[in-house]
Amino acid sequence: MPFMEWFSSLPTTAAVLLAMLASAAAAVLGLLVVHPIVPHRLRSVHNDVSGFILSTVGVVYAVLLAFIAVAVWQDFDQADRLVQTEANLVGDLYRNTAALPDPVAQNLRHYLFVYAETVVQDEWPALMAGREEAAAGWQLLDRFHLELVQLHTQDLGTASLHAGMVRTLNELYDARRGRFHAATADLPSILWWNLLAGAVILMLLTYLFGVPHVVMHAAMVGLLGAAIGLVLALIVLLDHPFQGKNHVSVEPFNRLVLSVETMSYPHK
Repeated sequence: MPFMEWFSSLPTTAAVLLAMLASAAAAVLGLLVVHPIVPHRLRSVHNDVSGFILSTVGVVYAVLLAFIAVAVWQDFDQADRLVQTEANLVGDLYRNTAALPDPVAQNLRHYLFVYAETVVQDEWPALMAGREEAAAGWQLLDRFHLELVQLHTQDLGTASLHAGMVRTLNELYDARRGRFHAATADLPSILWWNLLAGAVILMLLTYLFGVPHVVMHAAMVGLLGAAIGLVLALIVLLDHPFQGKNHVSVEPFNRLVLSVETMSYPHK
């Protein structure tokens, strides 16, 4: 969604302040609309019932908000772990090639080094822009896979290492697929509808509560709106882990490329 992309591209402080101020302003504006329509005398008479219903709805909405915020944070953390795992697996494969005969080992190291550079230079900028450019990376892994499985040896130690490298490569495939899935996954529309509709219902109930002074009432609903906006900002900013200012870091692959360039055995 264009708005989500624009909002995620803002600096974190600006995005959070904007969400809080906009939510607080909307909450206060709603109160100013309702206040002259439903007289304070009528609202204050029903404060006991209004307070009970407001508490119940508030708890239900707080649970919903917390559940989605935690789920989004867990997805973000999982995406970060997938990137670290993927970089670790590439590094493990690279080091294991030292026990393989040349020129196969040199070719395999070359494929892995170019793969790491491709992730950093091509795939990552595309993910940050909301695109998926995976073809080049898959082609490099396909070449690596074909050359690895075509290696036949009578040495038991090398054969055992070979089998382990195939298992590691399959784990790399899983981590790579998981990274692209995390980059394209979205919160279901029904959850967004629940978040927004729940916020509207909760704010309407606060308007029906009879407070003697409208300024104090406006301050309370404004603070409540700001709190809701704060959590909604967190959900929006973390919903797409590879986009915006708070994206998952590519540093694991940067460190991998740097470490490969300083290793004693060649990568080209």
